[in-house]
Amino acid sequence: MAHRFDSPEALAEHAARQVALAAGAGDRLCVGYSGGLDSTVLLDVLAGQRERADFVLEALHVHHGLSPNAEAWADACAAFSRTLDVPFRVVRIHVDRADPAGLEGAARRERRTALAASGARAVALAHHRDDQAETVLLQALRGTGLKGLAGMGPVQEALGMRWVRPFIEVPRSAIASYARSRGLAWIEDESNASTAFDRNFLRHDGLARLTARFPQAPGALARLARHAASAERLLQALARQDAGVPLESTRLPAAPLRALPDERAANVLRHWIAAHGGAMPSTARLADMRRQLLEARSDADVRLLHEGLLLARDGDALALEAAGESRSDWEVPWRGEVVVPLGGTRGEVRFAPRDGQGIATGFVASGRWRFAPRQGGERIRLAAGRPTRTLRNLFQEGGVPAWARERLPLLFEGERLAWVPGMGIAADFLAGPGEPGLEPTWTPAAGPGIPPRP
Repeated sequence: MAHRFDSPEALAEHAARQVALAAGAGDRLCVGYSGGLDSTVLLDVLAGQRERADFVLEALHVHHGLSPNAEAWADACAAFSRTLDVPFRVVRIHVDRADPAGLEGAARRERRTALAASGARAVALAHHRDDQAETVLLQALRGTGLKGLAGMGPVQEALGMRWVRPFIEVPRSAIASYARSRGLAWIEDESNASTAFDRNFLRHDGLARLTARFPQAPGALARLARHAASAERLLQALARQDAGVPLESTRLPAAPLRALPDERAANVLRHWIAAHGGAMPSTARLADMRRQLLEARSDADVRLLHEGLLLARDGDALALEAAGESRSDWEVPWRGEVVVPLGGTRGEVRFAPRDGQGIATGFVASGRWRFAPRQGGERIRLAAGRPTRTLRNLFQEGGVPAWARERLPLLFEGERLAWVPGMGIAADFLAGPGEPGLEPTWTPAAGPGIPPRP
C-alpha cells in the first residue's frame, strides 16, 4: 500500500483519514505530546483538522522526571499548545530505574497507563513508518511470534481506549519536511542519542546501516508487519473457534483444550491472555502454562502469575483474574451501610433488607463489624443444631479452589466469623421468622475477576 507524502497537505489529509477511523464528531481526541519532532507535527496537523472533522482536541504531556530538562520540556509543550489554542495537561509519573522491565519498558508502560487515564475517546500517537520498522526488527531479534512482528496497528483497542497512529505509514523524512515547511520548533531528548537503549541502538547502528545497503528496508519491514497482522487476525479467529467460549470470559473449559493439538491449545491460551491485557509469554513459558493448566488433576492447586494476571485451575476449567494487591493485609469496617466498597480490586458488598432472612438488624448497631480476608483456622456454624465446621472443610466440600479462597471478603463481628460469600451466615446472627434482616451479596470488581463457586 503505497502513499505519497510529498506535500504538507498530503500528509495532513492522510492523517485526517486515519483519525476518522478512531474519533468522530464530538469525540475527545488526546494527543500524546512529548514535544519531539514527531508529536509536534502530529499536534500541528490535528489542530488544523479539528474544525473540519469536529473532534475535540487536547494535548497530554507525560512528565517522566528522568531528564534534568524535563521541566523545560513541559513548559515548551505548554507554550506551543497555547499557540494552537489546544488545551494542555501535564501528568507526572514515577519510573523505577530498577524495574524488571528495564528503564525503557517501565517508562513505556507508565506512559501508556497515564494516557489511557486521559478520559478521551481516543489517544493519537506519533509513531511513524521508521518506528514501525524498528519495532519489527526488535521483535524479530527477540524471537517473538506473529503478534510481535505485526508491530503497531494504525488503530488498536486496549486498556478501554482506542489508540490511533495517523503517521504509521509515513516515513520520518516526510514528517521532518512538514516541520520545516511550517517553521516548527521541537525538543531534542538527549537520551535518544544513547545507544545503551536497544531501540536507539537499532535506530543509529542497526537499521541505519541496513538502510544504507538496502534503501527499501524500512518499507519492507513495515509491509512485513502488515502481513503478520493479517496472519495474526486469522489465528485469533481460530482461537475464538477453538475456545468454545468468548476469549473475554474469565473461565475456559479445560476438556476442549485438551483435545486440541498442542499448538492450537497454546494459541487459545495466548489469545486468552491477550484479551485480558496480558503481555505475550515466551514460547517456553506458554508451553509450561499449557502443561500445568491442562495436565493437572481437576483438584490440583495450580496458580501461575504472569504480567499482573493470575491463571489457575478451577475444577475442570481454567480461570483468570487480575493478580491485584496483597490479600492478607486489608480490613474494611461495616456500620450498617447498604453498600460497602472493599477497595482495590475486591469489589463491593451490598445488603438488601429481608424479613426473616440475612443478618438480624438488631446485631448490626451494637456489633463491631469488619470485612477482612481469610487468615486460616476460621470456623463457622451455618445452622442451628449443626456442628461448627472449619472453613477449610466447607471450601473443600463446596469445590472452592484454594487460590480463590484467599480472595473472599469474610464478615466478622469482633473475632467471630459471621458470613462467608457463597457459604452462608453463621446461625448465631441469622434473623428469625418475621424479624428484619440484611442479606449480603458480594460483587467482585469489574474486569477480570472470578466469583467463588458456592
